[in-house]
Amino acid sequence: MVHVKALVLKLIMVSLVFLIVLSGFNGYPAVDVVLLSLAVTAVSYVVGDLLILRNSNNVVATISDLALVMVLIWLMSIPLLGGGVPFGLVFLTAVIIAAGEWVLHLYMANVVHPNMESPSPS
Repeated sequence: MVHVKALVLKLIMVSLVFLIVLSGFNGYPAVDVVLLSLAVTAVSYVVGDLLILRNSNNVVATISDLALVMVLIWLMSIPLLGGGVPFGLVFLTAVIIAAGEWVLHLYMANVVHPNMESPSPS
């Protein structure tokens, strides 16, 4: 159940950021942006939150999530949004997500991975 709660929190965060930045400010279709957020959430939860965070710390996991989100947006935006998203927009979106990931990783360390050392705050 802890994974479900963490996954839902992550999905809400990613969806809100994507909807505000990609749909709200840049006009990408909301349905396609939600599909993109579902895919990014699933992949980044497994890779960033379950694998990397468990074996490293918050800094490494957050930087990894930043890079992963950028790559996923670039790769998945072509089939889902009908074309590539400009680099600046991809970077801005990924930075905002990474800021949220920092906080989510603190939650993950305390609730989902309670037996690991607490991720370093810096």
